[in-house]
Amino acid sequence: MTEPRREIGEVRKVVLYPSEGQRAKEAAVTAAGWLLNRGITVAAPEPFVALHREVLPAGCQALDLESLTADFDLMIALGGDGTLLRAARAIAEVGIPVMGINLGTLGFLSAFGASEVIDAMHAAADGRLTWQPRLRMTVEILRSGGLWSRQSACNDTYLKHGASPRMLQLSTTVAGHKMADFRADGLIVSTPMGSTAYNLAAGGPIVDAGTDALIITPICPHSLTHRPVVISGRSEIGITFTGPAAAGVATLSVDGQWSVGLEVGDEVTIRAATEPLKLVPPNVSSVFAVLRHKLGWSTATTQGW
Repeated sequence: MTEPRREIGEVRKVVLYPSEGQRAKEAAVTAAGWLLNRGITVAAPEPFVALHREVLPAGCQALDLESLTADFDLMIALGGDGTLLRAARAIAEVGIPVMGINLGTLGFLSAFGASEVIDAMHAAADGRLTWQPRLRMTVEILRSGGLWSRQSACNDTYLKHGASPRMLQLSTTVAGHKMADFRADGLIVSTPMGSTAYNLAAGGPIVDAGTDALIITPICPHSLTHRPVVISGRSEIGITFTGPAAAGVATLSVDGQWSVGLEVGDEVTIRAATEPLKLVPPNVSSVFAVLRHKLGWSTATTQGW
């Protein structure tokens, strides 16, 4: 069941998170100027401010994202879905809502389009924005029995072969119970929000973003009986890279933003994070409206139907 929307209220302090490129720079300058003229505090990442100080409004503050605190009301990601995911990694633990303005192509996650920058600023300043919780994942990598790294993911985590295109052996458990020994090019674990990303391209199901579930999708499995599986979002997933030794190093990627090489014997555990992502969802009536628009599900046919 889709979670109800919660009001953000009147926004007084905003963090802008632009992607690289001319369009994002122009959108950030426009957004910053409009917000500052309304008396709203505006900050942006230090590297962006340092690079574009000559065109940014004088009141735009430089912010170290490592020291970001919950006293900001909203982060605005200016770019595509990748930009929004980078923004989410920066603020999800802090609990600040994030809103996307899509300057890319598909933009499944963004609330507004490139032509709606001023509309988005109006909605924020007037207190008309709402957010919904989106399930996040905590990803832990264990090596030689000890915790080696811990990351968080909003979209997906996948394991696949590294430099050598070898089939991997991945022993997988769900809630402590043996699921399967996959022999495949890799394995994707995605959240419902991430189900329209790599999971969809690999033949996995589209899952309503508000569903409390995780999706496990093998990439090019050797067995025709291995199919994507949807499990409870409260179940912990365990994946052990068991070989073959000739496969060399495998790659673990988190949201396409962070990756590391895995060695045979490394274990990965994936579970729902304690705190969800607070996402300002697309400004449409339902997830199906997004899919119809982005995937062309309502394209008219000329075949006489």
